[in-house]
Amino acid sequence: MNASVLMFLALAAPQDSSRLTLAAALRGALDRYPTVAAARASRDQASAAVGEARAPLLPRLSLDAALTRYELPSIIYPLHGLNLASPPEFGTALAQGAASLSYTLWDFGGRANRLRAARASEAAAGAALDASSAALVARVTGAYLRVLTIGGVLAAQDQQLTTLAAEADRVHRLLAAGRAARVEVLRMEATVSRARADREGTAANLDIAERDLAQLADVPVERSRSDALEPLHLRDSTTTPDRDALLARARAANPELLQAQRGADAGRAQLAAARATRFPELRLQGSYVDRGIASAGWPPVAALKGEWQAGVQLSYPLFTGGQRESSVRRADADARLRAELARAAGLQLEQSVDRALGAAREARARVAALTTAVAQFDEVVRIRRLSLETGSGTQTDYLDAETDLLRARASLVDARHGEIAARVELARVTGDLTPDWLGAALVADTRTGGRADERTRGLKRERP
Repeated sequence: MNASVLMFLALAAPQDSSRLTLAAALRGALDRYPTVAAARASRDQASAAVGEARAPLLPRLSLDAALTRYELPSIIYPLHGLNLASPPEFGTALAQGAASLSYTLWDFGGRANRLRAARASEAAAGAALDASSAALVARVTGAYLRVLTIGGVLAAQDQQLTTLAAEADRVHRLLAAGRAARVEVLRMEATVSRARADREGTAANLDIAERDLAQLADVPVERSRSDALEPLHLRDSTTTPDRDALLARARAANPELLQAQRGADAGRAQLAAARATRFPELRLQGSYVDRGIASAGWPPVAALKGEWQAGVQLSYPLFTGGQRESSVRRADADARLRAELARAAGLQLEQSVDRALGAAREARARVAALTTAVAQFDEVVRIRRLSLETGSGTQTDYLDAETDLLRARASLVDARHGEIAARVELARVTGDLTPDWLGAALVADTRTGGRADERTRGLKRERP
């Protein structure tokens, strides 16, 4: 998945480097974040282990050389018969070289099962890398959406402050003209002070969220500011996925489940390899050996005599102190553990699909309801303001209406981004969270209210 991630993100990166897109944030995270780098190293480690497990399936060729010095003269060449006319040679320095070839003909599946276990572990490590990449994609997307959400709330609060400031000016003018009571001014000032306090808290939370995003994306914090991000919305948020289809895709592609299943396969193969140690091994061995008397000059040996050797070896440890049976019991327990972990992952996956699907449906319903609520509260504010200006309404009713409108707008921003986050989580659970999915599901939000209301665009944002 990582290669396709980088390829997609390279193509999707915008030409305007001053704006941090989600694609650019993901590219920075996937390139350098330690969780994915560690998972990639683990996969490479598992791939190397496959090569180690495959090596015993091939013959082994080795070269050996030795130079031995004896205190007393010793026989240089082995005796293959007794010929008194040609007595054996003796010397105090023996030079010996050998080329040996060995091959295990049969080990009752020990090597093959160890190779199966290594390949299953490699597949599990690959699934773990996919899971780590998908989790990081979801985490970066969540951080990106959190910045946009808090930025949208801050924009709504700025709009409310602008409206309240205008109302405060109007009340002060009425007080100066003797047409308003002092209590109305005090109530207005208290409302403005509370709104400013709420805004400061939101600005502080936004600063934290922006720094979190900057750390994940490995970019300067100035690039992760909410006004430097590209607003997002779902391309199609009207369709509701079918549970059975989602669950089938999840069982086939969820990386956490695949990791657990491949781990269970590795456990079974390791158990079979451990059981194979209960049987003997049959090996073929052959070598060519040269022996000679060491000399002071070069080459260091003289009168070399070579001979070949070949044979069949049967090896079976009769007593290992219980090590063999303990290894089998440990492998059996490990296989049962991995099997239960895989079964638990399957059960957990079904629950995750249900939770993610429920969250997506809830978010869709919230967006629809809050969109209507914002329009209704906006009309209420308009009517309350007209009533206040004509003297038929009260200031309290107007301020309450403004507060309700602010809450509805903030909730709508949160609901829109929450719907995106829910769909992203659903895609992660089903194994569909890929760059292609992101490119197809998310588009830049150019609608009014995507980043801030048109009336509040351009407002200078103060930071704590």
